[in-house]
Parts: sequence; C-alpha cells; structure tokens
Amino acid sequence: MPEAASASSPARDEIVSVAADLFYQQGYHATGIQQIINEAGIAKGTFYSHFKSKEELGVAWLQRRHTQWNGWVEKSLASKSTPRAKLLGIFEFIEQWMSDTEFRGCAFLNTASEIPSGDNPMRAEVESHKSDLREKVRGLVREHWASESGAGVSRKADIIFVLIDGAIVQAQTFRDPWPIRAARKETKELLSSSP
Repeated sequence: MPEAASASSPARDEIVSVAADLFYQQGYHATGIQQIINEAGIAKGTFYSHFKSKEELGVAWLQRRHTQWNGWVEKSLASKSTPRAKLLGIFEFIEQWMSDTEFRGCAFLNTASEIPSGDNPMRAEVESHKSDLREKVRGLVREHWASESGAGVSRKADIIFVLIDGAIVQAQTFRDPWPIRAARKETKELLSSSP
C-alpha cells in the first residue's frame, strides 16, 4: 500500500484542499502549480517546502480523497443492517454522489485516465483505492452468503465490484443515473440467487 501522507500543517492542508478542488474540477494535467500557489495565497517557497513536485501533491490529494470517499460511503451505509442492504446501499450512495457532483465522476478513475504510466505513484493510489473497495464488496458478499464458501462467492463478489465501478463510469459518460439503477437491479437479482 502506498505510504501515508506526511504530517500536516495548516499551509500544507490548504495547498491540498485548493489542489483537490482544482484537480477534481479541471483535471490533474490542466491544473498548474502556479494556479495552486495563487489560489492558496502562498509563496512559491511555501509550496516547495511541503511538496517536491506536483506529482507528490497529487498523491497527497488522492490519499485525502480516499479517506473522504470511504467516510462518505460509511456514513451512507450506517443505517443499513444487513450485508445485502449495504451492498444495495452502495448504489444508492453512488447515485446521490454522482448527482451532487453533477456527474463529474470518480477522482481516481479520472486520474487513471490522465496518468497512463503504471509505475506512477498516483496510479498506485488509484489501485489502492479500488482494491479497498473491492475488498469491502468481497467482505459484504462473504457475510451475505456466510454459510457458503469457495470460488462461487468470490466470483459473485467480483461481479458486484465490476457492476459498482462500471456504474460509476457509465453514469459519468451518460451524465444520467440509469447505469447505476441498472447495475443495482442486477446486483439485487444476484444477491437473491444461491451462491
């Protein structure tokens, strides 16, 4: 798993906050360091005392986003009492989140499309985020079919993970919630079947 961000300070936190908004709204490559410096109202030296490069800032942003996004999901699922309800609740969360962000989509998938190099540390953050989501789904699927084990349950968990991630991508593509609703319906049917 990628290293955690270094200790925070008010200036560092402000830089990451400003960069987070700009990277998410404009895209990573469309956002320059000078724009971040200007909007954060800091000196160039202050930026470089906290980050050696834009890429290092990008990693810090994705680490923060990972924590935020997982917190949003957990808060959304807090009232759900069963693994089945939690799995279906993920789709409810995604639909609300996509609507709230005007279908801007997943910061991690957006970043992956901008950073083609597999050995880039930002790609490692993307993979880590998606791996955590996959493991969360796997855990809930195993709980749902607690009396079962084996490849069938793992396969269904992977299908549900792909339905979740695909719903995010296609809702962003079409700027419409129908892919999320379709994926939720398929997941509901899958959860009703035997393992």
